[in-house]
Amino acid sequence: MWDEIRKRTVIGEIPAGSKIGVDFIAKELAVSRIPVREAFQELLAEGLVEMFRRRGAVVAAIERRDVEDGYRLLETMEVLAVERAAGTAPVETAARMRIHLQPLSALLDTGRLHPLTLREEHRAFHFAVFDALDPGMLERNARSLWHACERFINASARGDRVEQAHREHTELVRHLEAGDMIGAVSVTQMHVRHGRDAALQGLGFGS
Repeated sequence: MWDEIRKRTVIGEIPAGSKIGVDFIAKELAVSRIPVREAFQELLAEGLVEMFRRRGAVVAAIERRDVEDGYRLLETMEVLAVERAAGTAPVETAARMRIHLQPLSALLDTGRLHPLTLREEHRAFHFAVFDALDPGMLERNARSLWHACERFINASARGDRVEQAHREHTELVRHLEAGDMIGAVSVTQMHVRHGRDAALQGLGFGS
């Protein structure tokens, strides 16, 4: 329930500022009001939804400062995760990432970049790095931060950025396969910064 509602907000089916009532969502998804209310609490905690006394639940606006802060934090988390993966299980991590690199390649080849499919494969690719982490603070917070930034990340997936990101993904996998931690970290930093610039452009903030 929570993921279904957040998917729609992340890919823009429910844009910022839209009112999302419990009754409407429950009817559309053919569920009771109770799980919808529980999902709203999760979305509130993530910052995807805001509650107003008279208006009710509204999809939260996106602020430039949040995009910039989110990507700075994401760069730190992604670099730490890649360093850890490169130091403990680089080949295994690269193999998991390649599983999701192939569908992304197919999407680019066909030109049918459905937002939901692109979102799911892109997230799975990055989460393959987080899967290499032992359970703990880094692993938990890396996933949580990705979810918090996913609307920004989705906004970056426009035009030439999609192909650029795919090239960076491919290069990252190659560095991990070669056991090249320095190269993997360098590509990760570049990838996140390019994503930030594209997200700012996609959201209308400029770079």
